[in-house]
Amino acid sequence: MKGFVGLCFFLPGIIFAEINPWNLRPDVRILTRKEVSHIVMEKRADHFRVTLLVCERFPYNYKALSHPFFFRMEDEKKAMELANQMDKFLDTGKSFTITLNGSEIQTLVWGEPD
Repeated sequence: MKGFVGLCFFLPGIIFAEINPWNLRPDVRILTRKEVSHIVMEKRADHFRVTLLVCERFPYNYKALSHPFFFRMEDEKKAMELANQMDKFLDTGKSFTITLNGSEIQTLVWGEPD
């Protein structure tokens, strides 16, 4: 009986535990509306960019600089659709996971990694 009571208290904590961002690889980031301050579209000579201005992770975000992470897009219409889709997705309170190569975003996963 004690084991069942203990399981009832600790199992929900294990099932609904959040992913610790410090256990992720350095090139993987989980972003929510708290971290993304702006979504910017930029025009370059040969492509368009959708740039996310991202602040530091918590406890180091006090007076920290923002980091620009960008998607390379081939045309303006696709860049605008991606920017609107990310903005609406972040407004719902959900998060997405990005994999970086320097400042360029290589992959985007809607939601947190498994």
